[in-house]
Amino acid sequence: MPDLGERANVMGPQPIMRRTPVPSAMIAAVERVLELLATCKPVELAALAMPQSGSNVAEIAAAVHPGTYDHHEIIATARVKDHHFVKARLCSPRADPFTVMFRLGEHNGCWRIWDAINLTGRRGALNRGEAIHAKDDTGRQARTP
Repeated sequence: MPDLGERANVMGPQPIMRRTPVPSAMIAAVERVLELLATCKPVELAALAMPQSGSNVAEIAAAVHPGTYDHHEIIATARVKDHHFVKARLCSPRADPFTVMFRLGEHNGCWRIWDAINLTGRRGALNRGEAIHAKDDTGRQARTP
């Protein structure tokens, strides 16, 4: 790749950097959050939330009925600066999927929930996982499964 010099002086599109790997500690934290959510442990879940997101996390925890969901899946992850957005789904053969989105970030060496949104029953681009088109690492349009 040619040297583009000082980026502030370059006009036109700039090369996009490669995706940074998702931290394994963040994935472990998300797995823990989803497990607490599926097993209906709101007190332990609230302990992982930042004070400003406590009410959102409590509402989401209250929306999950005990014993309903038996497994979960991470649908998508994204990163903005030091925060990771995770869209996940609780699944069960007995109930409709429960879809949530969390924003996680490190605080004092621990991964915490900075924001949480219940996407279940909403219409829009955030919860149409099957219909969203995203660009893959090569820049081509790729349909997400």
